[in-house]
Amino acid sequence: MKTVQILLAFVVLFVAIAQCHASVPLGASRKGVGGSYDMYGCMHTNDYYVVNFAAYQLGANQTIDPKNLPAAECNDLPNIGKTQISIDLLDLDVRKKPVALKILREDGQTIAELPMSVVKQGVLSLTVNFKNAGKYQAVISVDDTDLHTPLDVSALHIPLTVALVTEQSGGNHGLMILIAIFGVIVAAAAFFIPRLLNRQSIES
Repeated sequence: MKTVQILLAFVVLFVAIAQCHASVPLGASRKGVGGSYDMYGCMHTNDYYVVNFAAYQLGANQTIDPKNLPAAECNDLPNIGKTQISIDLLDLDVRKKPVALKILREDGQTIAELPMSVVKQGVLSLTVNFKNAGKYQAVISVDDTDLHTPLDVSALHIPLTVALVTEQSGGNHGLMILIAIFGVIVAAAAFFIPRLLNRQSIES
């Protein structure tokens, strides 16, 4: 009877580990913050707004085709060159207000921008040609009179790296932890269960 209870305990523990595995982002349709995959895509927020960011890097001779875009990147872009930036405005009220987008170099110089305009469909789209590797940022400003807050205070800043080696977090790290935990469970089961079965056979 005790053996059955121990086996059930191992099964429950394994199910719990499987549930943890489900929460570890090991693959999705787009990359999340830090370059890792997550179920929410690449979401960014500040105290005022929330957006979903995606960057589509195109080949030198590749034209923009909304129906056949490459895999979406998040903050860490692997290559220099032509990149389509797409930002989903997730606040519905923001879609009724003028919004501007700027892509800035690390020194603050603007390399591409969209002027203030009302984006009723809720998607900002801008093509940027990143000529050099380095750090950049996307700055989203909303002319929001309801906030009574200066634009430079309420603006949402999204840091970007282009063609820089960055430490990838999330997916691989979570997978290694999962494998390690599973290995400990298997080793414990292999050690204890035969001894318990042997003990029961002796007692009977």
